[in-house]
Amino acid sequence: MKKFLDRKLRQYIQCHCSDTRDSLRCAQETILYGMLGISSVVFLFPYVMGVILAARLGLWPVILIDTLAYGWLLFLMFYRNLSYHGYAYGVLMLIEFLGLALLIVTGNHGAGWLWLFLAPVMAALLLDRHTGYRVAFGGAAATVILALLDWLLGPGWMHLLRDGLPSFMAIVSNYLALSVVAVFIIGRLLGSLETTLGVLRERTRELELTQEVTVDTMASLAEYRDIETGNHIVRTRKYVQLLARQLQRQSPELAAGLDDETVELLSHSAPLHDIGKVGVPDDILLKPGRLTKEEFEEMKKHTRYGRDALMHAEEKLGSNHFLRLAAEIAWTHHEKWDGSGYPRGLSGEQIPLSGRIMAVADVYDALISKRVYKEATSHEKALAYIVEHAGKQFDPEVVRALLLVAEDFKSIAREFSDQ
Repeated sequence: MKKFLDRKLRQYIQCHCSDTRDSLRCAQETILYGMLGISSVVFLFPYVMGVILAARLGLWPVILIDTLAYGWLLFLMFYRNLSYHGYAYGVLMLIEFLGLALLIVTGNHGAGWLWLFLAPVMAALLLDRHTGYRVAFGGAAATVILALLDWLLGPGWMHLLRDGLPSFMAIVSNYLALSVVAVFIIGRLLGSLETTLGVLRERTRELELTQEVTVDTMASLAEYRDIETGNHIVRTRKYVQLLARQLQRQSPELAAGLDDETVELLSHSAPLHDIGKVGVPDDILLKPGRLTKEEFEEMKKHTRYGRDALMHAEEKLGSNHFLRLAAEIAWTHHEKWDGSGYPRGLSGEQIPLSGRIMAVADVYDALISKRVYKEATSHEKALAYIVEHAGKQFDPEVVRALLLVAEDFKSIAREFSDQ
């Protein structure tokens, strides 16, 4: 049940979260949409039991309030066309409605003040401090207006003044003071958090840029050894990312191992798949004709050279998922689905998913690119070759993903052509 709820919550957040947002807004959106998703489930049982008990006691106004509130919650949960601010204000209106309605029905001794206090707190947390202040003063003003109506229409109608005017004013004053203090504290904390997140974003971006430059520089070592590979590392990076994204969408089983972070790491690791070629002699790497059996055996060693170099780097830097993934790709991208590949002759799902994705991207780009030993093949012929070898050389599921993004592959090949 927990896994089911976690999965549904992640899907809901991904569906609603905006694509362009800073870290603080991302956290606010996660809180808001997570709260909506969890509340719709958690409050179902109390709502049903509350309605049953209220019906037995004849408390029909309570049933009406609970039904309107839960219906409103479900509307916010399932309606997909509101902006973030629309959902946030919808939640605040729901909380204010519950607070004021319970004050009318149960007076000062129910949960009305608790819900009313929650409104400015949530406003400050989900939006900003100024909105929190406005909601706090708005809530206090609304209770005063209700008390005034209660006094004009006949004392006791709303139960707000049942304990006397001084008691009511003391409660309102305390509510307002506590709300303002809570909003002030939350505002200061969020301000400090936003500053910290800004610094972390900048440092993270610097680290990402350093990593990207380092990877491209390392990958270029292999490129300089093979002068006709050109933009191969750029294209394969983009191919791998496209395939991984498509596999996320089409295969729930594979998507479990392809979260967004892993997809990004895959795309950044892809350029290092042939880093081991720096260890292959020039007379083999640049040979214009077919390699002899002995030369091909030497060429095969580039997978081991690449893995060893990257694993050695990980030993120096400590545990590093990025380097492990890059080593995995370098080590396995020449394995074949039927077990006829190298260096270990792995087959099927024994081959890591990263290697299976890289194999399709690498072969496609090799086919459409000119080499010292061959001319370039057309996009259509390259696709036909890969489809023909699905289930033999390539993972059929990865080939299916390729066919669904084939036009994107063609665009990338055209944009980053070696010509």
